[in-house]
Amino acid sequence: MLLVMRWLEEGAGDDGELDVDVAAAAEELELEPGRPGILAVMAALGELEDRGQVTVTWPAGPVAEGRVTLSDDLRRDARRLFGRT
Repeated sequence: MLLVMRWLEEGAGDDGELDVDVAAAAEELELEPGRPGILAVMAALGELEDRGQVTVTWPAGPVAEGRVTLSDDLRRDARRLFGRT
């Protein structure tokens, strides 16, 4: 839900892309600070990717921010649910 809300806040672009700062997401979700929270966010992103809800690309080098693309179905449902067509 955090990803969908952030995407909507950023204007709900047709490409479904948003950059996710993993540490900031962990903090916003009030997960354990440091490495455990970061790993929890990365694991959740991996699970969403396995289910076909998002695709995630990571930059070369130390992981701090990933590019997440929401699936067409997820974008359509979010627009319908939150009244953005």
